[in-house]
Amino acid sequence: MSHLIRDQVLAAFEWTQSQLENAFNAIPPDQYMHQPFAGANHALWMMGHLATVDQFFLKSLAGADPTLYEKYKGIFFAKSQPSPDPAHYPSPQAVREYFDLSRAAFRAWIESLDDEKLLAPLPAEQAKFSKNLAGLLFRLVWHEGMHYGQLTVIRKSLGLQPVRI
Repeated sequence: MSHLIRDQVLAAFEWTQSQLENAFNAIPPDQYMHQPFAGANHALWMMGHLATVDQFFLKSLAGADPTLYEKYKGIFFAKSQPSPDPAHYPSPQAVREYFDLSRAAFRAWIESLDDEKLLAPLPAEQAKFSKNLAGLLFRLVWHEGMHYGQLTVIRKSLGLQPVRI
């Protein structure tokens, strides 16, 4: 079976994943709740948000257990609002573990796909994002890049040096 498209999706995912890791690691954990302005996304929310997006698509498209998605969707999924109150969230360590677990599961799922599955039409619920799974996964890479940009704004507002690519 062909894996040309899957390999391109994986390469894009790995690139954004490594850049996100670098950006998260370059923000001191005691600054994860820093918001450059009121209502802005903070690093802790973004870490949990990206993990919850992974869990949503693992649940919706890969048939994964929805427990983690259900547990975190209220505080991290679409339309949730980042709170400046640390009591609103699990500890930074717990969120990081959730992020790492979700990212690994999402990557493993991508690795399990072949190009035929990636080019198949999406179910109606996800068709609003793209006509096929490959397109959806590339849009998720864009979504991660957008949040990477927000992380760079957080770093700049903290007076930290830019993360080098």
